[in-house]
Amino acid sequence: MLDKQRKQEVVKEIGEDIQKYPTVALASIQNLPARQYGAIKKKTRSKAKIEFARATLLKKALDQRKELEPIAKELSSGSILVLSDLDAFSLFKLFKQNRSKAFAKPGVVAPSDLVVPAGDTSLMPGPVLTELKQAGIQAKIQGPKVVITKDAVVTKKGEVVSDSAAKILSKLGIEPMEVGVAVKKVYDHGTWYSADVLDIDEQAVLQGLVQAHQEALNLCVFAGVYNDVSVQLILQKAEREAMALQKAVGSSALPAAEEKKEEP
Repeated sequence: MLDKQRKQEVVKEIGEDIQKYPTVALASIQNLPARQYGAIKKKTRSKAKIEFARATLLKKALDQRKELEPIAKELSSGSILVLSDLDAFSLFKLFKQNRSKAFAKPGVVAPSDLVVPAGDTSLMPGPVLTELKQAGIQAKIQGPKVVITKDAVVTKKGEVVSDSAAKILSKLGIEPMEVGVAVKKVYDHGTWYSADVLDIDEQAVLQGLVQAHQEALNLCVFAGVYNDVSVQLILQKAEREAMALQKAVGSSALPAAEEKKEEP
């Protein structure tokens, strides 16, 4: 428990740090085990500084920068501040890359369908068959092993994970959850970014840009729009068309020339 003086010192220290960095993020470590939190903090400390304190203290520190009021209102249990010189997208990517797999705990909401695939298991025959059945999983004994006969969705996306589902997923060694520092909102040089904007598929964006460039270039060539990129292709197209025309004209003129030659 911090005394009044120490609380004031913490607020002052965090407030001073907030003033130093152009990028400030609101993030959450709710349900993040201490071991994973420590590992993530260690991996990211060269690029980001994590400020962890009670929400009331973080709010007082944020009051020192008026433009950060939107995240001050959203502070709750498990909230942290992340300070960095990185831009918003790079900061989000940094923590997204440092997420790790984890077992599902009873009571948490499934981020996607939790599936147990069909196939052999390392489970020994016995009471576990009842547990599998309770979780809605079809299984049978095959020799010394328990075999799951059909893919089974033990928890649908958005539903709460039950005790039976969490228990059997753990026994099967399936880690369907991802844990890490969840970046919620980022302030970067006067602009606010939400997580849904920052969470982009870089490969899909790159492919989209490549396709858009190709389509724009094709339009330039066929519409005769000249620029540094299209002019070479337009000239090549013109050369091909000229050669094709020359070939067509040459072949049609040949019979007429031969007839002229045969006249007495």
